Amino acid sequence: MLTRSTDEILNDMLRTLDEIRSVLILANKDTLKKGKEELLPKDSVKKKIYDLCDGTRTASDIAKAIEKGNTYVGSYLSILRREGLIRSIERDGKLAHEQIF
Repeated sequence: MLTRSTDEILNDMLRTLDEIRSVLILANKDTLKKGKEELLPKDSVKKKIYDLCDGTRTASDIAKAIEKGNTYVGSYLSILRREGLIRSIERDGKLAHEQIF
């Protein structure tokens, strides 16, 4: 009898959840697009920050890119996280920010 490690089980669960997420995004594409348009007004600072959340940039990187302070950008990142638009992940020992959809 084969026994799987906890890491293997968790990785399988993560893959399954990612697949479910992809299906839900695809099935609700129009609704999500409309929601994003409402939450991210065109040409707003909030949208600029969201667009820079590519999974590699830190708050400092984003602040430099839009020429604003770290605290200013941090407050927008918090709002974007609360609204479910981005998540913060540890990558290469730094806290990076990426879009959820």
